[in-house]
Amino acid sequence: MHICCRKMISQADLKRIASLGQTKYRQKYAQFLVEGRKGVEEVFHSKLQIDTILTTTEFCKQFQPEYPHEVITSKDMKRLSQFVTPPGVIAVVNKPKPEKVALDEGLNIVLDGISDPGNLGAIMRIADWYGLSKIWLSEDCVDETNPKTIASSMGSFTRVQCLRAFDGIWQATRHIWGADLNGVSIYEMKLPKEPYVLIMGSESHGIREPYAQKLTERLTIPKRGHAESLNVAVSTGIIVDRILSMPG
Repeated sequence: MHICCRKMISQADLKRIASLGQTKYRQKYAQFLVEGRKGVEEVFHSKLQIDTILTTTEFCKQFQPEYPHEVITSKDMKRLSQFVTPPGVIAVVNKPKPEKVALDEGLNIVLDGISDPGNLGAIMRIADWYGLSKIWLSEDCVDETNPKTIASSMGSFTRVQCLRAFDGIWQATRHIWGADLNGVSIYEMKLPKEPYVLIMGSESHGIREPYAQKLTERLTIPKRGHAESLNVAVSTGIIVDRILSMPG
């Protein structure tokens, strides 16, 4: 972790920071917000670069943070916060520069058209739980730095990298699996001995073209009850657990 040196927070700074609640300004300034004591502590101890950390007097009195920070009023904190009840601490974090990254050995998750920020945050937690360090996102997936995604990831955003430029990965494997209601049971599949991809589509649209054309196998979670569907985060957790519990 590295915190940049900066001047005292001005009203212009506060206005710019408040704008980071919107995707277009996160893209413009290449920064995003992390709120709450746990999230800020996670990012402080990570490799991500922090621009500044802002707290309220009340937060400082209660928690006595050891990291460098600047104190602002509760009124200004409410202006910046994306939550109904501001947690009293917020970090402005610089987005890491995109990198060209190859497929991992073993499982690689690709998400197609995931629009719910809470689902993406939950999938980041699932990936983190199972020791996966990256997730590949289609260009129209929800922004991984959306405040709701960051909050629902419960700190996993500091350890799971989200990548969007992934056209080259299709040539790196012969095994491209996709979740599909009409697929083969996940309890009948065999684990390949080389990198493989699992594509998860949205609950409303499933896996879309052209990704559906790339599938070499369609997988499904056998249904035993009467629920119409599972959301994508739950489905991802079940399938990933099954895959990673299979003997190599």
